[in-house]
Amino acid sequence: MIRHSLLPKLAACGQYESNPNGAPSPAAERGTKLDEQFRHAWTTGEFPNWDLPEEDAQAVRWAINECMKLGGVTDKLVTDEASCKVQTLGMDHVGTVDGVALNGRWSIDLKSGQFYDYAAQMAAYAAGLMEMRCESTWTTYLLFCDQRKVVTLEWTYESATALLRSVWDNIGKPPVLNDYCGWCAKSLTCPARVDSCGKAMQVGASLVPVEQDHGFLEMLNDPERLGLFLKRCAVLDDFRDAAKAKARAILERGDTVPGWKLQRPRVTEFVEAEDIALAVEAGAVGAGDAIRAMGNLSAKKTQELFSAAGAELPEHIIRSKSSQPALVASK
Repeated sequence: MIRHSLLPKLAACGQYESNPNGAPSPAAERGTKLDEQFRHAWTTGEFPNWDLPEEDAQAVRWAINECMKLGGVTDKLVTDEASCKVQTLGMDHVGTVDGVALNGRWSIDLKSGQFYDYAAQMAAYAAGLMEMRCESTWTTYLLFCDQRKVVTLEWTYESATALLRSVWDNIGKPPVLNDYCGWCAKSLTCPARVDSCGKAMQVGASLVPVEQDHGFLEMLNDPERLGLFLKRCAVLDDFRDAAKAKARAILERGDTVPGWKLQRPRVTEFVEAEDIALAVEAGAVGAGDAIRAMGNLSAKKTQELFSAAGAELPEHIIRSKSSQPALVASK
C-alpha cells in the first residue's frame, strides 16, 4: 500500500522503498508531537503547559498564527483527525491532512525540520479533497514551522492528477540519487549509490603518495567537479557509518575485525547543578564563584531566570556570536 507521505520519495526515485524495520527517528517523533499539539491548540483554543521545549512551543504558536492569517477562523479550519481524512482515487491508503477549511477550498500541512519538496503529497491531498467535495480547484499550504516559511500550491483537478500520474509512471524506473536516499531500505545496495561510492573512492585513490598526482588539486579548482565530488562523498559517509556500526557490533560480541579495536570509553566525573546550588545556600561556595565556574548561559535560559524572578532582562547584557555558515547541498 502506497501512503500519501511516500509520494514525494517515489517522485524523486521510482525505486524508493521504506525501511520496514526502521525505528522512528528523533526528528520524526518530534514532528508527530508538534502535529498533535498543533491540532489540540487549534481545536480547543488552549495551549496547555506541556513538557515542551520553548523552541517547539514557538513553532506551534507560529503555525497557529499563520492559520489565522490564512483565514482559518472565517473559513472554519478544522484540525481534528476525523475531519481531515483524505481518500484519493487510485490509492487504497487513507491520508490525513493537518487541517481542512470547511468553508474554503484549501488545506494545510505542518512540516518540521528541513525543507523538502512535498508537491506530490500535496497533489494527492488536493485531488482527493476535490473529489470528496466536488471542487475543481484547491489550494494547499505547507507550513514549515522551523523555517517559518509558508509554501502555497494552487491546484486544478487536472494539474493534481497529472502530477500523480507522473509519480505512478516513475515507479520501477532506474534509481536516481536524491535527498531521500539515506531513508531508503535499499540505501546500501542501490546501484546508483554503490556506483557513486566507488567513484568517490577512485578520486580518493589519487591521493596516495606514489607519484605526484595533481588530479585532486585540479578538481578543487573546478567548481562543477568539486560539487559532484562532495555529493559523492556524502553517499560514501553512509556506507562508512554502516560499516563502522557492523564492526562495532562484531567487536562488542568478542570477535575481531583486523586492524580495528574498541577504545576504552572515556569516563567523565561531574557534580549536578542541584548539589552546587545546595553548597551555595549552605555558604560553602560563593554564589558568584559558582556562577562563573559554570560558565555562560544562553539568552533563552537567562530570560527564563529573569521571568521566574519577575524581573526584566536588560537587553545590554545579551551577547551574540555567529558560527561559520554550514555547507549544505542546494536543492
